Amino acid sequence: KDGESVIDVADPEFEFTHANELIRKEDIRQFCQVVGNRSETYVEHKDGVVYAPMDFAGRACWPMTCKTILPKIVDGDVLNLVHMSNGFRMVDGAEPLRAGDVVESRARIVEVTNEETGKRSLIRGHVIRDGKPVVEVTTSFFYRGAFTDYAKTFRNVDEQPARLTLQSAKDVAVLRSKEWFVPLEPAAAAGHELHAGAILEFRLASQYRFKSRTVYSKITTAGRVMMQVSTKEYVHVADVAYESGEAYGNPVVEYLRRHGQPIEDSYYFENGGYSVMPGGSEFSSVTHSPGTNVPYSNISSDHNPIHTNAYFADYAELPGTITHGMWTSASTRTFVETFAADNHPERVRAYEVEFVGMVLPNDQLETKLWHVGMKDGRKLIRVETFNQHGDKVLAGMAEVEQPLTGYT
Repeated sequence: KDGESVIDVADPEFEFTHANELIRKEDIRQFCQVVGNRSETYVEHKDGVVYAPMDFAGRACWPMTCKTILPKIVDGDVLNLVHMSNGFRMVDGAEPLRAGDVVESRARIVEVTNEETGKRSLIRGHVIRDGKPVVEVTTSFFYRGAFTDYAKTFRNVDEQPARLTLQSAKDVAVLRSKEWFVPLEPAAAAGHELHAGAILEFRLASQYRFKSRTVYSKITTAGRVMMQVSTKEYVHVADVAYESGEAYGNPVVEYLRRHGQPIEDSYYFENGGYSVMPGGSEFSSVTHSPGTNVPYSNISSDHNPIHTNAYFADYAELPGTITHGMWTSASTRTFVETFAADNHPERVRAYEVEFVGMVLPNDQLETKLWHVGMKDGRKLIRVETFNQHGDKVLAGMAEVEQPLTGYT
């Protein structure tokens, strides 16, 4: 399906696509100029290569993103649409996007939920080059209003991975008694039977369908159970297969919450971390939002009139033409590259932020960055941007690789 035909989409599993998007050198140049990214990485190299900043993935997949805000499965008024968040994650081993690439994008709506003041949708997908994913893109929108169409709402999630140690024979018997726990016969035949002292890892995904804000009409949970063997490797010993009708919670998740431990891949410093902003007047993380949003509308292809037309903004009951959240995100991320990654943009491997306040034309914006923890050897950088009134307008987290160190 393409174009206006996506309006009829009512299937939560539908995949939205956009193909044959050419990344042009001039578009990269204009994008960087508009968002204020002056990194030498994004100018033409001697070999003619021009790399695109991570945020450019949002521009490359924008036609696909537009399709996700239209269908019946969401059923919200576009004039009451607010961009809530966006995130980018480089796929391990993938080279950044660059001029001359012809890319496609694919995504699914993974959540549509009704909240007190409106409806939220969450979209997750990839920008793909030569059949291989390059950047994972996540974005969420909020439709202001009152909604009671719970039968249309859902949430598809990857549950928090959990580790479970079976302390006794009783623990083994309790787990085996669960209808949703399905041992694999080949594993048992290979001598990988559950036993007291066994260490298991659960990696599950769930689909939740709603009857009301607090009651589910249907839940399905599925995934793999891996057991640590004597070689410290993990082998597949069981599956999880759970399905329910009307329910108030997920017994699989509750069981693991009570008896297991989350597998944390992030560690946060007990003292809250420290600022990575340099001192001295020659270093500044202050900028101003543009006086007009037309240049960003043009280079991003986001032509929502609430950003450029005062009459539409007034009709939508906004205080003025609102600066694109994606502009604020990209502008803020330049400081992550500069100060947290020491002017090495390729070290910024992931970046996800929420738009927690409106930005108006000519607002003064100041970004603050803190190193607050570690994840898989990468620095976790807390990102916050404030306006001239001290109001927080953006908040999120970046993952930054540490520089390579050599010893002789």
